[in-house]
Amino acid sequence: MIEIKKKTLCSLRLDKGLSQDALATMLGVSRKKIYRYENGLTIPSDEIKQQLGLIFYLSRDDLDEVIKNTVDAAKEKSQTYPCTISFRCTADMYDKIEANAKMANMTVGQYVRETYAGGQLVVLDGLKDFSKDLTRIGTNLNQLTKLCHMGKINAPELKSVQKTLTEIYIKLNRIISK
Repeated sequence: MIEIKKKTLCSLRLDKGLSQDALATMLGVSRKKIYRYENGLTIPSDEIKQQLGLIFYLSRDDLDEVIKNTVDAAKEKSQTYPCTISFRCTADMYDKIEANAKMANMTVGQYVRETYAGGQLVVLDGLKDFSKDLTRIGTNLNQLTKLCHMGKINAPELKSVQKTLTEIYIKLNRIISK
């Protein structure tokens, strides 16, 4: 099943590479106002809609659809976790939970939810750096391929690199799927 994400004001802004501050400056409003638009708390005025349409190259109907998607996403998000739980713990316990959440690249709430949701939460320390390194290796291989196609260099022997990368991905998938 393919899930198609509907465009929201936040996704449009991020696609354009704009921060909330930058968009706020362009529209002549506060950053807090942009936050309220993106979280479906406030609907932009007609004047702001016109400016948003120009910034994102959208017709009025398309922009109205994006705003509707934004409001719907906010409603869905608020219905996803309608209940609140709070509990008391020692400072040591909180520090451990917070440290684990940081290692998992999650907020404390996300970490507790995911841990309780029934599955085992596996935190791999250093995975983010490892992933960046693999991305850099991939980028370098792509650049080598481009240079080969341009005829600027002769095709290097990459069979051993491919074998090593394949082994890394297999081992990583085994760790993640445990």
